[in-house]
Amino acid sequence: MKVAIRAMLVLAIVAVPVVIWAQTSPTPPDPATQPAAPITPPVSPAPPVPPVEDPMPMDLDGDGVVTAAEHAAGARALFDHMDANHDGRVTREEMTDFQRQVLGAAIPPVR
Repeated sequence: MKVAIRAMLVLAIVAVPVVIWAQTSPTPPDPATQPAAPITPPVSPAPPVPPVEDPMPMDLDGDGVVTAAEHAAGARALFDHMDANHDGRVTREEMTDFQRQVLGAAIPPVR
C-alpha cells in the first residue's frame, strides 16, 4: 500500500507541472485573423513543451538531463499550483483539494 501511495505521489510531482504548464501556455494566434507584422527574431526562445507522456517532463531544454534549476522550476510551479490562496504556505486542506483535483481522490496520510 505504501509503495502505491509513493508511486502516486511521484506521478503527481512529475506529471502535474507538465499539466499546469500545458494549461497556462498561451495558444498561438490565428494567422488569418492577425494583421501582418514585421518578422523579428525572438529575444529568447521558449523552452519546448514536453508531451504529457514524456518520462522527464522537467527537462525543459530537451537535452535528456534534468538540472537542479529545471527541477526547482518544476517543483516551484507545483507548489504555486497547490497554494490556492497564494500565501506562500500549503495547508492540509489545500493539499487535499489539489490531490482531489489531480488524482480524483485525496491520498490518505502514510503512518
